[in-house]
Amino acid sequence: MLNNNINILLFFKSDIILKGLNSIVNNLGIEPILIRNTEDFFDYPHLLGDILIILPQSLYDENISIIEKHFSNSANIKYLFLNVSSNNDNNININDSSSIIEYKIKALISSFNDHSQSTGLHELTTREIEVLKLIAYGYTIKEIANKLIISSHTAISHRKNISEKTGIKTISGLTMYAVIKQIIAIQDINTDNLK
Repeated sequence: MLNNNINILLFFKSDIILKGLNSIVNNLGIEPILIRNTEDFFDYPHLLGDILIILPQSLYDENISIIEKHFSNSANIKYLFLNVSSNNDNNININDSSSIIEYKIKALISSFNDHSQSTGLHELTTREIEVLKLIAYGYTIKEIANKLIISSHTAISHRKNISEKTGIKTISGLTMYAVIKQIIAIQDINTDNLK
């Protein structure tokens, strides 16, 4: 079963390759995010959960620091490289058939499932992870509601679900949970906001 909380990003300058891979990923029942340059990453400021980025090795080499900084709060990032000469589990070849590419993408998605099951992150939805992150940063329910453009009632409901799923009721406990699960980095926590 495919992981519903995974975000697949296709990062290519070539429209032909971008549209071809978009079609293949769509066949898996997933709507990928199309990235043509690093500025496009800033259209997705709250992207959390598991992320699979498919890109050429050269774009990875040129932009790895930007990518890692932008998605530093994501649960887990994996890469699949488009290559013209080699072919292994971490690469798709430009000459691969769509079925081979689908197989390799499914294998990586399955590895996310294994990671989520080992960390327990599968219990939280993508929205709940967003709310947990903001709780850990010290935002109030009203501030979380405003930031995510949801009602305070909905934000309270998400917090209640997070507490039920994790078994943790305090802000400090939820903050520690977020750090342990690598949802946030410990250096990003403002201890003045913890109550």
